[in-house]
Amino acid sequence: MTTSLRSTSLVLAIIILFTFGTVASAHHGRAGYNNEVTTIKGTVTGVQWKNPHVFLEFDVKDDQGNITHWLGELSSPATMLAAGMSRTTLKAGDEIVIKGKAGQNGSPVTLIDSITRDGKPIPSAGLITSTQTSARQIQFALKLIW
Repeated sequence: MTTSLRSTSLVLAIIILFTFGTVASAHHGRAGYNNEVTTIKGTVTGVQWKNPHVFLEFDVKDDQGNITHWLGELSSPATMLAAGMSRTTLKAGDEIVIKGKAGQNGSPVTLIDSITRDGKPIPSAGLITSTQTSARQIQFALKLIW
């Protein structure tokens, strides 16, 4: 590919990503989640790797041994792949610690900020903000062009 064609492709990719990246992030409402970040320990029961978001299913056991089924929301599959997470990163039975914004009124859902397994962070597992999404999308587009 010539230098001129690469430059043109890069400029077009950036324009498209900024245009559609901001539109895509604008439709996301966070009204169903609290503002404060909480920590939750649990066991992975499943991963829903599908559009528009990746969802992590996990069980949390309370002090009395009662189990509550939780659902954690991550970013889109494409964004998670670009960030370094794949469909096989987490498996049923993995013991995890999640930091995120829990659902309002005690609902067992969370908007995931970070995940650790065996004390080690899962690479780029947190929900990526719109600013980071644009930067990640540009990095991903550059990998595709070059």
